[in-house]
Amino acid sequence: MDFLSGSSIMALLTMVLIFTVGMAVMQAGQKITVGDRLKKIAAQKKKEAGEEEEIAEAYAGFRDLTEEKSALAELLESILGMVGVDMVQEQEIIGMKFAQSGISSPSAPIYYVFLKKFGGLLSLPFILFPLLSEATGLIKGLSVLVTMFVLLGGFFGVDLYLKNKKDKRQKILTRSFPDALDLILVCVEAGLALDAALSRVCKELDRAHPEICKELNKTRMELTLLNDRQRALQNLAARTDLLPFKALVGALLQSERFGTSLTETLRVLSEDYRNTRLMIAENKANRLPALITIPLMLLMMPAFVLVLMGPAIINLMHVLSTHKTH
Repeated sequence: MDFLSGSSIMALLTMVLIFTVGMAVMQAGQKITVGDRLKKIAAQKKKEAGEEEEIAEAYAGFRDLTEEKSALAELLESILGMVGVDMVQEQEIIGMKFAQSGISSPSAPIYYVFLKKFGGLLSLPFILFPLLSEATGLIKGLSVLVTMFVLLGGFFGVDLYLKNKKDKRQKILTRSFPDALDLILVCVEAGLALDAALSRVCKELDRAHPEICKELNKTRMELTLLNDRQRALQNLAARTDLLPFKALVGALLQSERFGTSLTETLRVLSEDYRNTRLMIAENKANRLPALITIPLMLLMMPAFVLVLMGPAIINLMHVLSTHKTH
């Protein structure tokens, strides 16, 4: 009986010890879990803050979307309204021109419409300068020539300016497109979705190719905000008005609509436009001898002729002078 009592006491003590050790282990495990959770929450907060900074940095180029009209633009808009010009309708007509030119200021369309309507009239008073001027000869001719340029600028200046801006921007986008496409291909092959791939491309090429990064950032923002992804991609093709971007948009739309391999399509496009860029460079190199022929003839040939004929001319002048003295 005493033995049984001793055994029962030992068993009871053993159970209490096991229960105490188990509770201590559970308590220790719970403390570790809470600590890990706190660390995880802190890391998550830090990550979210970093993502917010990254998003703010990515959308820093779109601050002009919230830019307000200047005081002068508001004054000109009121003048246009008084003469019956509807700026809302005008902006719908010319909005794509400014998008293709890379101009997003809200004041720019007002300046454009005002100069388009009244630029010619504002330049007409310059005709009085050559008429009232007492200058003659070359000065008179120059004043007339300047007046003609002012008149042409008043009537056609804004359209020429927009066309020049569009052409320059398209050249920049065409030159930077192969690099952006190669990087998009690398990101897609790495398993990134289209939105994440565009974000990575804009982050990597922001310094080297800021113009194309601005366009891709706009597309990424529209993909996030618009319900119609097809419309967002088509806007990219419309804003650039370039065949390479239209081909890229067509490939992306085909991939999303029919489920085709986006990687293979992008690889074909990337190789094609890389070869196109090489062909353009070779074409420029082949045109170089023809382009430098005229400068060589106009600038270097007289120097060569002078070097070759100089001694003979000097000797001839010396002989002639000696002959006269005799």
